[in-house]
Amino acid sequence: MISEFPLFCFTTLAGLAAGAYAIRAVFPISGRDSKQWIFPLACLALLGAGLIFLPFHLTHPERIPLALTQPGAMIAQEAYWSAAFGAIILVDFVVAKVKGLSPRALQMAGGVAALGLMVVMSNAYYVSLGVEAWASWQTFALFLFGDLAMGAALVIPLNGGGYRDGKLSWTMAVLGALAAVACVLEAMHFMASGSDGVLLVVGAILAVVAVIVAFVAKTEKWNPSALAWAAFLCAFAAVAFARYGFYAACVL
Repeated sequence: MISEFPLFCFTTLAGLAAGAYAIRAVFPISGRDSKQWIFPLACLALLGAGLIFLPFHLTHPERIPLALTQPGAMIAQEAYWSAAFGAIILVDFVVAKVKGLSPRALQMAGGVAALGLMVVMSNAYYVSLGVEAWASWQTFALFLFGDLAMGAALVIPLNGGGYRDGKLSWTMAVLGALAAVACVLEAMHFMASGSDGVLLVVGAILAVVAVIVAFVAKTEKWNPSALAWAAFLCAFAAVAFARYGFYAACVL
């Protein structure tokens, strides 16, 4: 297991929550629905699960309160943005549960917080001095497009089960393609830096598979809901493989 496994879990799960919420802020679910609370609850659960792993990145997890008093520390900045994002999601969940629909302004605020969290997570590695392969602009592309691609892939099955929303489905396809390109570019950078880029290439392939499955789902010749979930699993696996390969560079 890689030494950065806690960070792998945090950035993958919290990144999924942030990516999905950012996409939902752009493509809101229309109309009141007694089940609209499910989406913020899912995002809250993913973010919470990711945050459970964050303290274990420290040699002494019990010192996380001390780390949070250092605003310049990247782990503190990730925690601050996660807290702000989580607070907005929680309010979204409560309002949606009570009224059936949360205010558009609240969703947009959550989208901004989600984007901020994704940028902070990316920057934590861009400014890293310990691993040469991480300090590149490709790191931002890998994290941002990866989070948004798997986020869009999750929003679709939670937004009715299929790919009836043309703009949303095309957005997912474009983001999936950009995530694949980002994986390839990062793999090339890794290999030029003397690191292994194989898992990044695997991530790129899975991202393309996710886009293909999404297009098959759009034809509605088979079960569109099942295929939408299959596309999400492919997108999630793409990010997981790529991100694991990204963190594996720290052991070289």
